[in-house]
Amino acid sequence: MKTQRWLILLGLIIFTLACSLPSKLRRTPPTATPAPTSNAESRQLKTFEAAWEAVRDQYVRVDYNGVDWEAIGNEYRAKVEAGLDDEAFNQLMRDMVAELPAGQASFQTRAERLEAETVDTSNYEGIGAFIAFREAPEPHVVILSVIKDSPAEKAGLKAHDNIYAIDGEPVHEDEAESVAQRIRGPADSSVTLTIQTPGSQRREVKIPRGKITATDNLLGNRNVALNIAYYRLPVVADVDTADLIAQDLIARASTGDMEGIILDLRITHSGTSGWPLDQMLTLFGNGNLGQFYTRTVTETLTVEGQDAGGSQTLPLILLIGPDTEGSPEIFAGALHGSRRATLVGLPTPGDVEGFSEVLLQDGSRLFVATSSFRTRDGKDLAETGLAPDVKVEADWDQITPEEDPVLVKALELVLK
Repeated sequence: MKTQRWLILLGLIIFTLACSLPSKLRRTPPTATPAPTSNAESRQLKTFEAAWEAVRDQYVRVDYNGVDWEAIGNEYRAKVEAGLDDEAFNQLMRDMVAELPAGQASFQTRAERLEAETVDTSNYEGIGAFIAFREAPEPHVVILSVIKDSPAEKAGLKAHDNIYAIDGEPVHEDEAESVAQRIRGPADSSVTLTIQTPGSQRREVKIPRGKITATDNLLGNRNVALNIAYYRLPVVADVDTADLIAQDLIARASTGDMEGIILDLRITHSGTSGWPLDQMLTLFGNGNLGQFYTRTVTETLTVEGQDAGGSQTLPLILLIGPDTEGSPEIFAGALHGSRRATLVGLPTPGDVEGFSEVLLQDGSRLFVATSSFRTRDGKDLAETGLAPDVKVEADWDQITPEEDPVLVKALELVLK
């Protein structure tokens, strides 16, 4: 009995002591705690959220071109939260922006951004030709223009020539963005191209590569007619282009009556140095020419035209096609929408969006389409592109300087 009472008393003492201990010394039962978020996962989530929100808030299309951006965010966010290595995360970011229509957004890793910022695209090693890609009827590269004194020119390549194979390997339909890298290479190397001039047989040409400065020139009248001014705008037009045209028009006007002007826009597109949109519109347009718009702001494009040798009054024909992109496309749309110009050729791609750069937390960056253009007559060029008034089924890769049905049709329109 004494022993039993002693045990009961000892138990009470222990219980009392336990209740009087400071809380930090009490033992508590273990509880489950979430695993800590790794630095890599935290960085990836921040980068992901910033990119996704930039598209959500700034992308020019309120309806995201039919893409459910909220659902895309939920799907890809879950993948990030599940854990990814850096390579998989970068691919996930590319895949996410690819959910938007082609060309509307792009993602660059930090390494890709640094490389792009340091590379001078006006200088490179290759053959010296401006090119475009055609998927049908057989994948091939079309030469838009050949740089003067380049290896390509010395090897006899000319505008309108087509490349069907590079070092014996055919051009593939999925390499529109990468085929140029197969043609380029170190200046001490060479490349063999399978070439076809329209109307001729295919041939192989071995071309030594060299150091190239990417320049193209405004092509003058080409003797299309003594009283019609013709200008083929260069692939990479600059601020001097409008001045050269203006000076030539003034000189022509002083020698006699002019009947019209033909501007060939079939191979010109916005370049890294900027296309002279303001100067060209001032030379050929006047008044309200359309609207630039974003998700929140609409700005009317208004120009005070300046006449140079009839640039404001003479009949104006614009030659367009699938390589008329960016600012030249806006230029053509603005003049057509205000009934200043007639369009001849093939439809344009509607590649007129302006892009914003979004720097992300991990040093990567996002480019997203944040602005576009509507013509004065209400056409949204990004949605429709430009349809010619007179369609001529002859692309750049099907014609030669001697036989150009698009130019022939333009001359007929001016002279009739």
